[in-house]
Amino acid sequence: MKDMTGMFFCVAAAVLVVSSSARAAKPPQVPPDLVKGETNGVERAKTYNLGPTGLRGWIYTKPATYLDSVQGRTTTDSRQILVTHVGTNSPAYGVMQTNDVIIGLNGKLFDSDARQAFGRAITEAEKTANNGLLNLVCCRKGMTANIQIRLKVMGSYSDTAPYNCPKSRMILINACRVLEQEKINSGMWGSVQCLALLATGHTNYLPKIRAYARSIAPSTLRLNSKDRMDMSSWDWGYKNLLLCEYYLITGDKEVLHAISEYTIALAKGQSLYGTYGHGMSALTDEGELHGSIPAYGALNQAGLIANLAVIMGKKCGVQHPEVDPAIWRASKFFSYYVGKGSIPYGEHMPWPYHENNGKNALTALLFAIQGNQPASAQFFSKMCTAAYANREYGHTGQGFSYLWGAMGANAGGPAAAAAFMKEARWHLDLVRRCDGSFTYDGGEQYGAGKTDDNTYFGASSYYGLSPNACYVLSYALPQQRLYITGKDANKSNWLTRKDVDDAIVSGRFDVDRDRKNVSELVAALGDWSPIVRSWAAEELAERPESKTMVPQLISLAEGTNPNVRQGACETLGCIKSPEALPVLVRLLKHEDRWLRVKAANALKNMGDVARPVLPGMLKAVVDTAEPIKPIVWDDPFQLTHGELADALFQGLMRNSIEGIDTNLLYPAIKAVAGNADGRARGALNNTLEKHLKLEDIEVLAPDILAAVMVKAPADTMFGNSIRMSALKVLVKYRYREGMRACVHFAKTQGGHGSENRTGEIMKLLMTYGATARGEIQGLKELIVQFNDECNNRKFPKGELNNRRISAVENAIKAIEVAVDQPELRSIARRKNVSGL
Repeated sequence: MKDMTGMFFCVAAAVLVVSSSARAAKPPQVPPDLVKGETNGVERAKTYNLGPTGLRGWIYTKPATYLDSVQGRTTTDSRQILVTHVGTNSPAYGVMQTNDVIIGLNGKLFDSDARQAFGRAITEAEKTANNGLLNLVCCRKGMTANIQIRLKVMGSYSDTAPYNCPKSRMILINACRVLEQEKINSGMWGSVQCLALLATGHTNYLPKIRAYARSIAPSTLRLNSKDRMDMSSWDWGYKNLLLCEYYLITGDKEVLHAISEYTIALAKGQSLYGTYGHGMSALTDEGELHGSIPAYGALNQAGLIANLAVIMGKKCGVQHPEVDPAIWRASKFFSYYVGKGSIPYGEHMPWPYHENNGKNALTALLFAIQGNQPASAQFFSKMCTAAYANREYGHTGQGFSYLWGAMGANAGGPAAAAAFMKEARWHLDLVRRCDGSFTYDGGEQYGAGKTDDNTYFGASSYYGLSPNACYVLSYALPQQRLYITGKDANKSNWLTRKDVDDAIVSGRFDVDRDRKNVSELVAALGDWSPIVRSWAAEELAERPESKTMVPQLISLAEGTNPNVRQGACETLGCIKSPEALPVLVRLLKHEDRWLRVKAANALKNMGDVARPVLPGMLKAVVDTAEPIKPIVWDDPFQLTHGELADALFQGLMRNSIEGIDTNLLYPAIKAVAGNADGRARGALNNTLEKHLKLEDIEVLAPDILAAVMVKAPADTMFGNSIRMSALKVLVKYRYREGMRACVHFAKTQGGHGSENRTGEIMKLLMTYGATARGEIQGLKELIVQFNDECNNRKFPKGELNNRRISAVENAIKAIEVAVDQPELRSIARRKNVSGL
């Protein structure tokens, strides 16, 4: 093909006119005009693969809203692509040059997202009828030309792709050729590579898979379920998943002992709520299994794979008294989110979008593989199907979305998988390279990528996760060789055609809603998707007609349809009409616990408008308090109660409690202080530290002390917050019990964040002066404990631990030489305050 320099024609002026007019309509921070040579904002290390052309390019990413980021609209305003790399011997080699600017397709300038348009153009070009020709409008040094890049003809996608689709089959074959050349990672990601090879059904890969499987199944496994943050949940989960899938295909008994040990160790290490952290749960205070997750808290991304591995271990025949209860707890925990939203980071409120970096997908598989919980399997696979726009967003990057997304949709059946992949097709073709490999374009979100083996720029993987393995698993779905890719699927879990169509429509409701009329928005309050219900509520509240609809919405909020009730509550909270206050307060005690959440959220959203019903809210937070044990699985860690606590103490009473009846206030504080959720307890922080007076403290002191001494079992990531606030109150008013509480808190805080928190606790203890000498022995024990934690890998050795120990040593020295003895108060002892 001729070099483009001989093909220029002068349309640069027209291009510049279009660019200028477009800029005039945009907000101040606009894309640079690359045609004019503007480079503001251009970061060459943060680029995108441009499909099988051999090109990488920088594309303007707008300073998006959170919604835009989650919904994949970061490049919406892009209309140009700066070429930053041309691969040697690729289709673009000899045709394109670095610094060329792609400004359009098929003779027309981009008039929408340039990245998505480029991906769709690749899909079209690869069709047989188009002979692989990709027609670009490009600009070099101010001159513009139409040029062609000839891609390999791949054919068209079938309507059922990747099922019964020759093009998808060809993509799979090409990706396998690359994957089979990869070195198997020695860590957990090696399990994913082997799962991908196993999913293809090619027997020639079995020797390689067998060697890896046996390497992670040594004759003796030293596994335990101690309190630690050693990534064991990840490691054991992914390794056992591979071993189980491998064993169920091959019957290789050499790995069966490892499957048993991994499965039992994981089951023993699960928390009382069915969750995991980076590692296993702690023992209970009585020394039994299934305590809380250590201080970092639950991490569902790791917990889901760990729970899935236990389920798969049972399929392999592992029998142990811990296995079935672990599966039951996990099923109860994750089914709690059905109808409410996406699986969150940990023991938290649901994520308010259709997917959260592959966690819904893993949950869909967790239920689908069990085969006996269709409602849960269908909900999460439907959420996955609707989540085609959410693939490019995730905590620390979106690698798990790329890995699990298609498999999660496939749990709802082939039609769901096909619909999901059709919507994502532009991106799937954009991340595919001309050698058949795939790239992980995630570096643009979380920092500069690095050069990979093929000299492309950008992130080559997600922390070592092979992108080729991720996409091989997606395109190997039709083989159904693995349980995670649909083997022996229970078809009663599959979505109907209507379910699939509804999911696709729901996935784009956030952009469609502004075109809906009021009646359509009201109807959407009853949508199957909790995400759509929230979007509809927000949109409806913005419409002028909504002010006159309050009586209708109140009637809907007290109706019989659970979805409509919840959606109506959200809308009332957005409208902020005083007329809605009585019904919202009544709903705080409704038998539908999730409706209570929506009512509490609505009241918080209304701000000072809700102040007249503050007494009713305080009564409700007392009346709806529940014991921590036994666990009420309809609301396992009391999020319902926690949301009302937040509406009160972080909402209406955040700045003042002046004039509030203490007969209502004190019981409310006690109720929230006993919530199972550490974050919910933390709603009291501001009130404890800033608003309570001595006369209040004297009444509440036993409960304040208990807030330090008794840890919240759920959401331990935030559990130390209330403990610190309560301790500050005890120290401020010089309660004798505060000294022992300081030492107890320091010993039981857990490792996460303790490098800073220990110093703060020690400073509080030192204010007691010489009267704290009785605690020196406890402080010496604390130093021993810190060193033991490092030796047992519960906390990293080095500077962080040195800071903890140094803080304790300094406190001992200061107390030993102190002479002041402040006058102390004392708390009347209570049986429920332990450790004193």
